[in-house]
Amino acid sequence: MTGPNPIRKRQEFDNGLYVLESMTAPGFPGPEQFGTGRIVRIEHSGAQRTIASGLTFPTAMTFGPDGALYVSNIGFGVPIPGAGQIVRVEVTD
Repeated sequence: MTGPNPIRKRQEFDNGLYVLESMTAPGFPGPEQFGTGRIVRIEHSGAQRTIASGLTFPTAMTFGPDGALYVSNIGFGVPIPGAGQIVRVEVTD
């Protein structure tokens, strides 16, 4: 099987399925996986499109009232405690 390995997903009926991957590099979470997280949108046709990349161990996402996607970045792993972020991702069609 090829495709995303989701840790979270969010269905938007008009825009397909949004899938959050905490890392795309193989192995146990460590420095080699920094920046390999991403968000993929799976269209109704099955086509996949990367919405955001370069994330480090993202753990959750939600849409805000402004239509943007908000993602918790650096949610676990080796980074320094307190280094977590909320990242705003502009979603376009």
